[in-house]
Amino acid sequence: MAGASRREGSAVRRCSRLRLPAAALPLLLAALPAPAAPAPWAEGRSRAEDLVVKLVTVEPGDPLYSWWGHSALIVEDRQLGVSRFYNYGLFSIQKEDFVRNFIQGRLWFEVGAAATARELPAYRADNRTIRIQTLDLAPERRLTMARFLEWNILPENRAYQYDHYRDNCATRVRDLIDRMVDGQLAAAAVPGSGTLREQTRRFTAGHPVMNWLLMFLMSGGIDHPVSRWEEMFLPMELERNVADLSYTDPQGRKRALVSGEVTYFEAADREPVPARPPSYGLPALGLGALLGLAAAGLGWWRGKGGRAARALSGSFEVMLGLALGVTGTILAYMSLFTDHTVTYGNRNLFLANPLTLAIVPLAAAVAAGARGAGRWLASLWSLLAALALAGLVLQLFPALRQDNWLAAATLLPIQMGCAAAGWAAVLRGRAAARPARPPG
Repeated sequence: MAGASRREGSAVRRCSRLRLPAAALPLLLAALPAPAAPAPWAEGRSRAEDLVVKLVTVEPGDPLYSWWGHSALIVEDRQLGVSRFYNYGLFSIQKEDFVRNFIQGRLWFEVGAAATARELPAYRADNRTIRIQTLDLAPERRLTMARFLEWNILPENRAYQYDHYRDNCATRVRDLIDRMVDGQLAAAAVPGSGTLREQTRRFTAGHPVMNWLLMFLMSGGIDHPVSRWEEMFLPMELERNVADLSYTDPQGRKRALVSGEVTYFEAADREPVPARPPSYGLPALGLGALLGLAAAGLGWWRGKGGRAARALSGSFEVMLGLALGVTGTILAYMSLFTDHTVTYGNRNLFLANPLTLAIVPLAAAVAAGARGAGRWLASLWSLLAALALAGLVLQLFPALRQDNWLAAATLLPIQMGCAAAGWAAVLRGRAAARPARPPG
């Protein structure tokens, strides 16, 4: 889930906020290199009392990778006039084996730094709201934090294996701030407002197709209740929790963690992120029912005989089988053969799986008028519908539950409609072929 992107010649930099299916992350992004010259606080030239540390929160943008926002840190030496912007989640497509690792879910990201005066305008140019919170840390903690960030951008330290929910640009910043307040940010975290899936879906509001696809590809591992600490994988949740925290400093004094907040830029014409995830259940059910009824109607027509009916009905089911089969095959591959942990144990394989691809040649044979293909096609659709129903039965067992009602509402009516279409065509064909009885 990510920050903004800005082209620097042939390179683009960003912080990814979406470690989900590989298809969800753009491949045309590259990290900016870290500045060549060390910051003064890394060379012992900065005094602790002159340093200011700020948390930057960038709200969602237009491209998919920016929908979940971005977190970063700014360190300033006001005496020396130096300000650096530290960015977690950078990566380069120029690295060897990047694409293969990307597909396999082994996402190696980096932290880098650049001049604040260059970074903030880049996010502003993308029309994304930017808020900056000044962190009220003890001077020695500010110096410790600044030195750590400079150490972290060194070539031997800057790489880490990215995880959307547990190790991203927001969680890295969260963990560092928590260390500077002796674990009090984590200790203050109360139960959250829902699940990781619900938090994720809040940021896909207005994008029902991508919402459906992402929810289909993610398993029940993101459906358990979480704490506010875990919800801070989202930059805006990190911002909110940091603003709410009062902590005890090393001298035993109680102080608010945020001493000031400014809005650097307010985006124009952007809808706010909803407090609750949108419900696309009825549209999903409506689409599934429409396609299922269309398949059933074409199957009934096919049973009356005629080349046009066979061609249209068979072609329609070829398209359905291809769409569901490819989607199910991608899910099976990601669930069984990659390191994308959010896809493991996905019960949506009961709804769409590689077996669905067998629909394509059978439906094509029906369209071509092959004898016996209709019965095989009806049997396969019936098997797929039975698997989908079996997947729903698993919801009766708490340990096996998965919030996949959106996918079920779409796919089960299609499978049942296609099964009904096949048997309707078979039965009508038999009736038409039965010889008429003589009168009397």
